[in-house]
Formats: sequence, structure tokens, C-alpha cells
Amino acid sequence: MKTTLSIAFVLTLCASAFAQQHALQASKESYDYAPAMKEVAKKFKGTQGVIVLMGDSITYANQNTAWALGGAGQSAEVKAFLKWSHAGERNDLDGYHNARVDQPGNRSNTAASGVTTAGYLKGGHGGLPALSEILKKYNPQMVVYMLGTNDVKQGQQPAAILPNVEKSIDAILANGTIPILSTIPPMTGKNPQVEAYNAELKKLAEKKKIPVLDLFGEMKAVNADLDKWLSDGVHLTFANSGGEPTVENFKSTGYLFRCYCNIMKMMEVKARVLDAK
Repeated sequence: MKTTLSIAFVLTLCASAFAQQHALQASKESYDYAPAMKEVAKKFKGTQGVIVLMGDSITYANQNTAWALGGAGQSAEVKAFLKWSHAGERNDLDGYHNARVDQPGNRSNTAASGVTTAGYLKGGHGGLPALSEILKKYNPQMVVYMLGTNDVKQGQQPAAILPNVEKSIDAILANGTIPILSTIPPMTGKNPQVEAYNAELKKLAEKKKIPVLDLFGEMKAVNADLDKWLSDGVHLTFANSGGEPTVENFKSTGYLFRCYCNIMKMMEVKARVLDAK
């Protein structure tokens, strides 16, 4: 009985944060990832709260983490989560900083412009370290993995991309790190291919029993005119990326919405896995 009450209390706290403006709609898995992720969390031997945002230029963009690093309209629960996850410390523990800090080669510490799923796995793109080296250096408790946009842009089929993603997820899990697998956002002229790839990502997540952030689905739920999310056909709109997290602001600022969704999903995972007894 005590365990049930504890879980319910944690989920209530988490839900109250979601209710501040907008609850995730498309990122509700048909399976329970918590038992499997609790087993993964038992293997974790690093600093609590360290996250890594793995991705390409969409992740590297400063606007992608603007709301986390001092954005408007943050609830007390969000602020507590951001403090727990070292936001604003500007060091190796701060995954928001490491996703955006400029390094030679048009990249940050954990994201690189133009990188594919294969390139991220093996490293070297713009000097970006291999995924295994990133895991070793930062030893994150959670990872948000969003890659595949450049693969799809190059015309690769899901069957060619998914083995790289699965190898990456397996490496993350083996480190004792909880992966959150994110679908990729819309792309002008290629949304059928994007949706086909995202569908396979969700199947992989179910196979591995890991959390999913269906960013594409969340965007479609807020504004079905998918091109409105994009500034140049690939990258997200960026005006007011640190603004209030309202639906109207989301509709004009894709980066605000993505940052908000990332934080909401990480808060959910923390509540359901790391804080639950």
C-alpha cells in the first residue's frame, strides 16, 4: 500500500507540472517502460541529474535549449527539475550547455550539424566524438536521442537507418543510462518519409521498452500545418524561443515547443522511474 501511494504521489506532482500550460498528447506509450528502465537505472554509477541531448543541427541550435536556460513561465516543478539536471551550470554536468556550446567543426559537445545516425555512432563528423566516448565522458543518467533527419534528407530508407539507432540505444542502455527516443520533426517535401521513419522508431522503442517522445506527433496535435513549424524546410522556427510556454507561442516557435516537450518527457521519466519506489 505504501508503494502504491508513493508512486501516485510522485505522478501527481509530475502531472501538476504538465498542467501548467500544455500536456503531452502523442507521447503516451502503449506499453509500460518503467519496469525495464528501473532495471537500467540500477546500473547507473554517475552523478544524479546529468542529461545528454544527442542530435544534429536541430539539437545544436542555441534556441533548442533557450527555454531551459532561463525561459519565461517556468513552474516551480520545472525549475526544480532544471536545477536537478544542472541547467545553467555551464560545465560537464550541464547537458543543455553541452548541446549548444560552440566547438570547431560546426558542432557542440554532443550534437553536430549534418551528422547522420551512422556518423554519430562512429564519431568524427566535424570532430564530434563517437557516441561511446560521449557516454564515457559525461556518463548521463538520461539521454534524449533525436537523429535521423539527415539520413532521411539524403534519401535513406528506415531499414538502412534503424540498425544504427538500435546500436546506439543498446550502447546507452549498457551504460546504465535511460534513453528517451525522440521522433524527428517535419521536413518540407519529405513528410511521408519522415513519418515512415518515425513509425519504425516507435516500434524499436516498444521492442526495447524505452520511453518515446513523439515530437512529430506532438507538433501535429498542436498545428497540423506542419510547414508552419519550420524556418527553412528543416530547422524549426526560432522567434521567442525563451518565451511563455503557451499553445499560441508554440505555434510560432518550434524550438520553444521542442525544448518544452523534452523537459516534460524527462520529468515524466524521472517521476515514473527514478523517483518511484
